Amino acid sequence: MIKQFFEAITAVLQAFPLLFSRRLRLFVFAPIVANTVLMGLIVFVAFGYIDSTADYLMGFLPDWFSFLHWLFYLIFAAIMLLLMFYSFSIGVNIIAAPFMALLAEKTEEITTGKLFDEAMTLRGFIKIIGRSIKREIQKLIYFLPRFLGLLLLSFVPVVNLVSSLLLLLFSAWMLALQYMDYAFDNNQLSFRSMRQMLKRKLLLCWSFGFIVMIGMTIPLLNLIIMPLAVVASTLLWNRVFNT
Repeated sequence: MIKQFFEAITAVLQAFPLLFSRRLRLFVFAPIVANTVLMGLIVFVAFGYIDSTADYLMGFLPDWFSFLHWLFYLIFAAIMLLLMFYSFSIGVNIIAAPFMALLAEKTEEITTGKLFDEAMTLRGFIKIIGRSIKREIQKLIYFLPRFLGLLLLSFVPVVNLVSSLLLLLFSAWMLALQYMDYAFDNNQLSFRSMRQMLKRKLLLCWSFGFIVMIGMTIPLLNLIIMPLAVVASTLLWNRVFNT
C-alpha cells in the first residue's frame, strides 16, 4: 500500500521536466489558460459570497447549536467551496478536454514510442473533440448523484462530521478519475473498465487525487496543475495499468 503512495508522488515529480519539454509546450498552453480562468472565477465568487451564504445557512439551525457555530461554519464553507469548484471545473474540463487528450497522447508517444491513429488534421481533432466530450458527460453522470447524496448527508447533524471526510475522499477519487481518464480513453478502454481498474489501486488514486487537490491551492503551481496531472497520470498508466 505504501508503494502506491510513492508511485503517485514519483509520477508527479517526473512529470515536471516532461511538462516543459519542447514537444509538449503547445499542448500544455490551452489547459493552463483554462485553469487560470477557473482559479480566478473561484477566488472571485468565494470571496464575494461564501461568508454571507454560510451565515444564511446557520440561520436555519436551532439556537442550541450556536456553541458549534465555528464547526458548522467551516463545514458550510467547505461545501460551498466544493460546489463552486465543481461547477466551474465541469465547464472548464469540457472545454479543455480535447487539448488534455492530445497532451496525454503526446506524453505516451514520448515515453513509450507508441503512435496513435489520429493524425494532426482538422478531421482528427474533431474526432478527439467528440470523443472527449462524450467521456466528460459520462464522468458528469457518474459524479452528480454521488456528490448530491454526500451533500445532503452534510446537512444531517452528527452525520455531517463523517460526510465531510467522505466528500474529501470522493473529491480525491474524482480528481484521479478525471485526469487518468485521458490515457485510458486514448487506449480505447471504456469508462466502466477504467473505474474497475482504478478501484484495484484505490490508495494510489486517493494519493494522486490529494496531491492534485493540494496543488490547486498553491499559488503559481495551481496554474499548471491541470496539464501536470495529465502528464503524471499518463506516466501512471504506462507503469501501473498498461501491463
